[in-house]
Amino acid sequence: MRKTYCILIMLILSLLCSCGSAGLSSVPVSSPSADGSGTGSASPSDIEGEASPSPSLPQTIPQLDNESRFNSYRAFLSDNYQKLSDAFLGGISGIGFIDLDLDGGIEMLIFDAGASAAMGLQFFDIVDDKVECVSANMETVGKAFGGEHMNSVVVNANHFDDFRLMQNKKTGEKFFAVESGNGAADFSYSELIRFGNDNGVLTLESLMYKYEEYDIDTGAVKSENFKISGKDTPKEEYESAYSTFFAGNEDLGYAAMGTFLWEKDNYGAGLDGLLAMADAALFLYYANSYFIT
Repeated sequence: MRKTYCILIMLILSLLCSCGSAGLSSVPVSSPSADGSGTGSASPSDIEGEASPSPSLPQTIPQLDNESRFNSYRAFLSDNYQKLSDAFLGGISGIGFIDLDLDGGIEMLIFDAGASAAMGLQFFDIVDDKVECVSANMETVGKAFGGEHMNSVVVNANHFDDFRLMQNKKTGEKFFAVESGNGAADFSYSELIRFGNDNGVLTLESLMYKYEEYDIDTGAVKSENFKISGKDTPKEEYESAYSTFFAGNEDLGYAAMGTFLWEKDNYGAGLDGLLAMADAALFLYYANSYFIT
């Protein structure tokens, strides 16, 4: 299978470019945690663009057997199709593969149907040779497929290229980050999240969080809440830390890719359509991974 993908990749590489925004895209997201607070924590060094004291990501990306990993993910989708259908209450809208923790092995990202202004994401990694959910926007998915590595940080987004490959300007360290967010007429929130690796398992770490409530009639801000590393922070400190993060870390312009149900191929319903989406998403990963090196 890998040889076939390589041949196809060579045919389209000339048509691809490493497009991407100059920074992380902002999304105004499902609702935040029940208490209106951000989740997770981060060290000041993560925000300031310095080396993190937590386990660092490898700078020379190893080559894991992603064909084998994909086969595991594909078998998981097939073997658990009914259970997945029951857990994803509004259905699965998109599938993609990204090496978010830069350990050389792809993770599987599945978009749900979403609510309000954005769609939710569920992240799957391979732990002890089994596919396991490590972060789920939908509680039903987390309960059905999560385990001891389930992370409390969740992501809402609308595009695969919301996941940005960053590089620390001082140390050269690379990492993926995303600005999660959602909103409605009466609220919005955004959360800057960094991806990492803990003993081979994908992790999500909340760096900064902002929540606002609005007067529905006037649109005026009624209340605000800001957090850095999970701790309440004055607005001025939050804005300074946000600017410092982007000043200290460069967006490398890598545009992650995946497939959505409504795209031009118009993937059909049922298991066959789901597997066709996964196959197409893997092809896009192989084609686009050229730009991550």
